[in-house]
This record gives sequence, structure tokens and C-alpha cells, in this order.
Amino acid sequence: MTPSRAAKRLTIVIPALNEQDKIADTIDGVLPLARDLLDDFEIFLIDDGSTDATGAIMDEFAAGEPRIIVHHNAEPRGVGAGFEYALSRAKFDAITLIPGDHAFQNEGVARMFKAAGAADLVITYRDNQSDRSVNRSLQSHSLRFILNCLFGFWLSDYHSMIVYPVKWLRQIAVKADGYGYQICALISLLQLGLT
Repeated sequence: MTPSRAAKRLTIVIPALNEQDKIADTIDGVLPLARDLLDDFEIFLIDDGSTDATGAIMDEFAAGEPRIIVHHNAEPRGVGAGFEYALSRAKFDAITLIPGDHAFQNEGVARMFKAAGAADLVITYRDNQSDRSVNRSLQSHSLRFILNCLFGFWLSDYHSMIVYPVKWLRQIAVKADGYGYQICALISLLQLGLT
């Protein structure tokens, strides 16, 4: 008898600010993977006060997929605010954030979806750092080194795609905006001893 596996149900948050040239590629990458690899999902598209066609493109996708919810901010509020909005409304036990600028390859998103549920947290890391500018790559490596020295978790990446457990994430207070929200949340959850 084969052991049954837990259902893979995921809330996916895709924030974007003025990404009209990339948001469709992001959604076109994520949506079929979610349909193929997850048992159920919902996608929160967060238009963070865009002044271009980003919000209209999001609305077009939502018109064709009932599991897509679009939220429009009147003005930019940051990635953290968009993530908190979706977290407060998430109907599944796990949540992740995928940037709307198509920064992650579809193969990486697929691997994350497949790993969902394997542990309390699924922490991905980027192996395409050579695609980034020298300055940005240096900043990322420096931040990772400092965080690893301060907290001792020795992670390969603190601000890549992460699958968080919703119930635990709702219990911690994170006082950070932008991608700082993600880093603070991850460290807080690891300090609680989550796997």
C-alpha cells in the first residue's frame, strides 16, 4: 500500500510595480505550473500603484481564471504590504511570493512547487547570480554573509522564493516593508525551530 501524500495547496502572491513588460511572462510561467503541480491554489496579483498597464494586464488574467484575485493599491506600498494583504486573506496552509518582474526561471518555480509540503518551510536559492550586476551580486553575498554570521542558519539565500506556513506566519509580528519583510519573517520562523 502506497502512503498517501498531503494535498499541495498554495497561496501564491505576485506583486508588481510598473512591470507591464514582464508581468504577463511571470503569470504565464506560474499559472500552468500551478495547474499541473498543485492540487489547488489561489494567486493574489498585487498591483502596487502602477502607473502603466500592469494592473490592466492583471485584470485580464483574472477574467480568465477564477483562482486569481487582483488587488490594486492606489499608490505604492511595498512588497511587504502586498504580502501581508494576501496573507490576511490566504485560504490555504502555505503561501509564497514570486516577484512580478519574471526574475525566476520557470524550472525553479516548478521545483519549489514540487517541494511544497516537504518541510515547514521550503527555502529556495538562486544559482544564477552571474546574471546579476557585480554591484547587486556583491550586495546579496554580503547580506547573506552578515545574516549567516548573526543568526547561524548558514542559508544560501535569504530573499529567494520561500514557501511559508500560513498559521505560523500569522503569529509573528514583522515590522519591515519591501523585501525586508521576507527576510525578517524567515529568520523569525527559523528561530521558532520550524523545519
